[in-house]
Amino acid sequence: RKQAGALSEQLRDLGAEVIELPTIRIEPPSDLRAFAELVQDAHGYDWIVFTSPNGVTAFFEMFYKLYSDARDIGGARIAAIGPATAQRVREFHLKVELQPDEFVAEAVVREFKKEGDLENLRILIARAEEARDLLPKELGAMGAIVDIAFAYRTVPETHDRTEARARLAAEGADMITFTSSSTVENFLALGLPWPEGMTVASIGPITSRTARERGLKIGVEAARHDIPGLVAAIARFYRKAN
Repeated sequence: RKQAGALSEQLRDLGAEVIELPTIRIEPPSDLRAFAELVQDAHGYDWIVFTSPNGVTAFFEMFYKLYSDARDIGGARIAAIGPATAQRVREFHLKVELQPDEFVAEAVVREFKKEGDLENLRILIARAEEARDLLPKELGAMGAIVDIAFAYRTVPETHDRTEARARLAAEGADMITFTSSSTVENFLALGLPWPEGMTVASIGPITSRTARERGLKIGVEAARHDIPGLVAAIARFYRKAN
């Protein structure tokens, strides 16, 4: 909801009327004990990779139940996908040492290749249960010993407390924004009528691919795969249209 709120606020600042319709919510991982054990052993890793701000938040909420000082993370170096993820790490007073220019797993793999030999390096990836397996597979193929800490899971939002679904059905919309593959899938699973002429705006190529696989046409795709990038792409779209 924090991400959705930031997107809504920035769009409203540009004059848009926003219907905020949550399709997912963040829940603790299915196996909380396994997650806790990996967090407890974080100091034993050479690298910790965070793929989203939610992963950072969940990791350090658990970390500070087990330790009292950030220095207890030991000598682990930190990699982050995207500026929002990196910023969240810095809020815990830790340095991000690897942050690719593109905000996708493939870019992290390319950056690790530049680091040189990964043979027998221990890498912990903190991520959602539903994320793609590309990153651990590729790092493992490069010789790293990879563990995945399932920090959280995304589940469909079953409640419509703000009656946003009814409002969309009644009023329609000019554009719909998707910030992850799971938002695409869960929105379509709601079975809501698709307003005529509604343009799809996607945060990046992975989300766009999921949308296309579900039969949607992408009207806007952010070049920078974060909330400010998505807002900028939407603003450009409407400037060109006018």
